[in-house]
Amino acid sequence: MVLRFFIILNVAVGGTNYYFPDDVSNPSAKPWSNTSPTASSDFWNARAQWLSTWQGDDAHLQVDYVKVFAV
Repeated sequence: MVLRFFIILNVAVGGTNYYFPDDVSNPSAKPWSNTSPTASSDFWNARAQWLSTWQGDDAHLQVDYVKVFAV
């Protein structure tokens, strides 16, 4: 039997895991609340605040390599 294994790498926004406190500011306030049930929608609806900062090579996930030690 062959078991298939997948590694998923992604960029995620709108998290409510308290990693980013609600009072964080860089350069403007975080556009969602950690207690919001619609955090990802809140983030998208506030795109006028942050979209202009996503430019060039710094605007996407760049992975140099992935090293798996054990499965």
